[in-house]
Amino acid sequence: MSLGMQKSLKSTALALLCGGGLLAGTVHAGAEVNFKGKTIDVIMGSAAGGGTDGTTRLVGNFLEKHLPGHPTMRYRNIPGGHGTKGLNYFAKAKPDGLTWAGGSSSHTDPNALQKDVVEYNPTKFNFFGGVSRGGSIVFIRKEKLANLADKSKPPVIVGVLDGNRSWEQMITFGAEMLNWNVRFVVGYPGTSFLLLAVRRGETDMMGTSNLQLLKEMFDSGQAVGVAQLGGGNMAGDPIEARTNFEKIPTFNTLVEGKGTGIGRKAFDFWTALNDIDKWYALPPGVPKEIVDAYRDAWAKMVKDPEFIRLGKLQFSEDFEPVPGQKQQDMVMKTAYPEREITAYMEQMKAKYGLPTEALSDEELAAIAKAKGLDKADVPAVKAKLTAVGNGGRDIEFSVNGTTKKLEISSSRTNVTIAGQKVPRGELKAGMECSIEFIGDSKDANGVKCN
Repeated sequence: MSLGMQKSLKSTALALLCGGGLLAGTVHAGAEVNFKGKTIDVIMGSAAGGGTDGTTRLVGNFLEKHLPGHPTMRYRNIPGGHGTKGLNYFAKAKPDGLTWAGGSSSHTDPNALQKDVVEYNPTKFNFFGGVSRGGSIVFIRKEKLANLADKSKPPVIVGVLDGNRSWEQMITFGAEMLNWNVRFVVGYPGTSFLLLAVRRGETDMMGTSNLQLLKEMFDSGQAVGVAQLGGGNMAGDPIEARTNFEKIPTFNTLVEGKGTGIGRKAFDFWTALNDIDKWYALPPGVPKEIVDAYRDAWAKMVKDPEFIRLGKLQFSEDFEPVPGQKQQDMVMKTAYPEREITAYMEQMKAKYGLPTEALSDEELAAIAKAKGLDKADVPAVKAKLTAVGNGGRDIEFSVNGTTKKLEISSSRTNVTIAGQKVPRGELKAGMECSIEFIGDSKDANGVKCN
């Protein structure tokens, strides 16, 4: 057989192998993408049970239905460093379409991206979709509302983690642009502690996007809404209030016409940043044909009434899909702002006694302990653990016939067995425990097992 004929046969064999569709690792322009028989890894830089985890699994369920070949999704939670560990891993994944990630605005926040431990660049990711669940709403105890605009009265006390959550930043801009009369208390270890502090009157003001918590506070008559983030700024659309909370003004409306120069520029950047909620992306270097296949599947998903129904049922009545290209544009615009913008925001935080950088879990726990903010008379229930997942990061148990799932923090949740403090990884299904948590919080304050 001649050398020329050998080369011809090899070329024919290769063409036959690739002709049936685009397989992992073989990419040809215009080739058909097909994931039949494939398992796709889904990376999340957060623990199981939170909003990122929940929305990502919902998206994965419907990608199995709408991606060509109907692949199987395999979920991997890799928490650590506020998502850094998982996304550093994801950014190095093979660009063959068999790995994608679910993340949140905190993972593309410019403050977080400045940290030395961050090895990924989100502007290199290939976003194929995102969702918005409605922005945070800030509320205040009724009897303190008059104090907010009157500096002759005692300041409104605002409990915060470290000042970097969107609602915390909203109140900071309120102090700067609207002259709100506030004083921040840094170091509360989580939403449950913040909520308890407001209920007891230890603090006066906080925010959340959690629909159930908002309804609970407003229905109790204790609190009134002050402002909300709304959504729509990035697309150039009018910023709209959340469903059922239309009477609470959007913060953008309150500051209309206020602020000039770098102050206004920083505020406009921050407003755009808040349009990012949850996002879904392929790693750097994935061929256009594969990115297009994911975006086409997303376009089909968002027309699937069951996807929208479940999103609204499980997460928010304001659950709204975001196209991949729009998500890409949002991250490109906000991930790496001009230094004068970040410098201004750092100076503003320092002016109001807030840390200029996000605190780590360990730093936050140390501050909470030093100030006594981690101590609270938290309600507890006695129950048997029916499931323990992700190395003790989440637990399930039954309360009055209803299954409850809580997250266990390595730094904020006090875990003991037989009176001895232990790592969360020692929790096992079947243990009889006293579990401390507040209302609809997703976090456990303490787990004490026999």
